[in-house]
Amino acid sequence: MLARTLFALFVTMFVSSLNLIANVEGAPKIKTYTAAVVEVNSIITQQAVEIIRSKELKGVDIVVFPEGIFDQQNTPVALPSTKSAYCDDPNADLLLQKVSCAARKAKMYVVIDLVVKVQCSLAEWLCCPNSGDSTHIYNMAIAFDRNGVAIAMYRKYHLFGEYGVEQPKNPDLTTFKTDFNVTFGFAICFDLMFADPMENLMQKGVKHFVHQAAWFSELPYLTSAQYQQSWAYANNVNLLAANVNAPNIGCSGSGIYSGRSGALQVFVSESPATKILIAKVPIDLPTSSQEQITKRQNSNIKLVKTRSISPQNIGDISQDVNLSKFSVKFLNFSQHLSQSGSLCNNNICCNYSIVVSDSGEAKGKSSYSYAISVFNGLRRYNGIKNVLTGQDVCSVIACAEMNSKESCGIEIPKKTLHSRYNFKKLYLETTIPVTHMKIMPNTLSHELLPLKTNEFDFKLSEIKGANKYSAALKLKSMKSNIFTFAIFSRDYDRDVVDEA
Repeated sequence: MLARTLFALFVTMFVSSLNLIANVEGAPKIKTYTAAVVEVNSIITQQAVEIIRSKELKGVDIVVFPEGIFDQQNTPVALPSTKSAYCDDPNADLLLQKVSCAARKAKMYVVIDLVVKVQCSLAEWLCCPNSGDSTHIYNMAIAFDRNGVAIAMYRKYHLFGEYGVEQPKNPDLTTFKTDFNVTFGFAICFDLMFADPMENLMQKGVKHFVHQAAWFSELPYLTSAQYQQSWAYANNVNLLAANVNAPNIGCSGSGIYSGRSGALQVFVSESPATKILIAKVPIDLPTSSQEQITKRQNSNIKLVKTRSISPQNIGDISQDVNLSKFSVKFLNFSQHLSQSGSLCNNNICCNYSIVVSDSGEAKGKSSYSYAISVFNGLRRYNGIKNVLTGQDVCSVIACAEMNSKESCGIEIPKKTLHSRYNFKKLYLETTIPVTHMKIMPNTLSHELLPLKTNEFDFKLSEIKGANKYSAALKLKSMKSNIFTFAIFSRDYDRDVVDEA
């Protein structure tokens, strides 16, 4: 009797396991493409060709190079009028010829960035404002298909200290479609701080973007990879972001991001390096309950005009130059491990509830203090004197010294850093008036990497009848290496441009 019972149990378990296997095998397969981004400093054309044709990139569908890496001599590349592949055009610039041929040889989509010279008399260029114009110089992204044909060109719209480079009259709504059924939009560096042209493309259904940058990272809210993930998360889009590697001037931070899933690959270096990041990227992104809010935020888009101003005082990763305008309240965890309250700045208040454990001081080491930091207003950027952008911030940030506002957002050298406080609970909440804005979770670790998206919970909802959004950010698991934990909003409606 016992033997029969055991046999029946075995049969039941065996059939159940077969059903489980069948269910797994029958599950719909996620469609993906293989993407690569390259973080590298200035290179010669042949080095780019070697990267494109390298064994490491074998099987990759699309590779993205950073902004401005070919322009060591600041000499614009003349853009030919031909519609055939530059590889077949002996009159094309040698750089364009070689990249075109490399893309064809590797059977890969390749996206580069150049300062280009367009001679309007040679062809009916759409990027020439008037038919009588002779020459225009633009910061331009060029996408090549697997046959080496330049299938899309996008001119950077929001310039950042680029003398001699022109701003297009209107943002280019440029896309390119691939043979793996994905349509890409473009954003070059500073473009990512503004609504246009990306949100216009999102309204048309574009969910994949290439981002080429020479991004000067700024603590505590605007380091490169930190903002890349925040932007991709808030818009629930895929972002292939390639940044220049020049840590001596604060440039590093590249990644491949997939909407609310966060970074598939991310890289930040504090010493010179060349890095290729590769990931399988899902073609379809899951929708979320925040989709309707995103659509609302993307409506009524206003254009922001900018002018090119020469950058000044840009160096290593720096503290936010406008932190003096923030409301800052230090949290003395040595007295109370549990802290809660509210701090306001102009028209917003930041409510917080925090619990930490304290491992104490470590001999010969330094540890961060922490502060609540709140901002509601306009801010400038180093070297861009005529552009002010609307921002709202509700945050916890690391400070090198207790009760020193000037030390907030300044790094303690990692070799002397002791992570004294372990955050057991970290919760922020704020309400923000409804405008054309983008509200995003903004996080950073001591290693200058964004937190994984499964380590926090971000909720955004509209308060009915109040014309306000409620935003809440919660840490889901204990962490001791928090540098920035913030609800960060870009309010495009408040942007101001002084044309004088």
